[in-house]
Amino acid sequence: MRVIVLFICFLMLYFGCAGNKELIKKKARAREDLGLSYIRQGNPKAGLEHLIEAAKLDPENAKIHHELALTYKDLGIYEEALVHFEKALSLRPDFPEAQNNLGTLYLLLGKWDLAIGCFQKAVSNITYQTTHFAYNNLGLAYFNKGEYQKAIDSYRRALELSPSYPICYTNLGLAYEATDRWETAIDAYKKAISYDSEYPAAHFNLGRLYLELNRNTEAAEELRQILVVDPEGPFAEEAKKLLNKIK
Repeated sequence: MRVIVLFICFLMLYFGCAGNKELIKKKARAREDLGLSYIRQGNPKAGLEHLIEAAKLDPENAKIHHELALTYKDLGIYEEALVHFEKALSLRPDFPEAQNNLGTLYLLLGKWDLAIGCFQKAVSNITYQTTHFAYNNLGLAYFNKGEYQKAIDSYRRALELSPSYPICYTNLGLAYEATDRWETAIDAYKKAISYDSEYPAAHFNLGRLYLELNRNTEAAEELRQILVVDPEGPFAEEAKKLLNKIK
């Protein structure tokens, strides 16, 4: 009889603990959802507070640590971002999104080789659904390192996976310029514009390159287009300066 009573007590304790754990995880998910909602609304600091609470409730949740890392990175708090990226990957080594995003942090810090290592791990993971992002980022790391052909190869691989990726075409154009392939660079910028006619970076780089090649009429056309599609954006002021040179 005593054994039966002890067994019943054990079951009550076991299921009670399991129920408490599930309740805590639900609270963590609620905090996480609220934090992400604030971030989507453009209030990352408020979102960060809730994600911190979510991590306290569920400290072994790799996804929450990844979201914390991204938020810290966007706020420019890079040391904390690094801590949480590493925590996420220690909890879930097979996490290509975290590998890719850790690589982007290393890009911001100018640590090209560490960035390359992260992107290579991300692209080698067959479960990664958006590998083209990591290949584009890998190209950026190689480009900043001065390894232009490797950058070109990485961008081309990204475009094989996602042929309508205007940012990557623009990056490819810059890499072609770095290797003095002017016409190929022009083709890359035009390709970017063909997929996004209002992409100011592509118009600006194409216009700037035309100007460098003394093709002033074509340069003016591209630079004026920036003032139409993005008159208040970061490229508009530079476009005006270049247009003044043409006049």
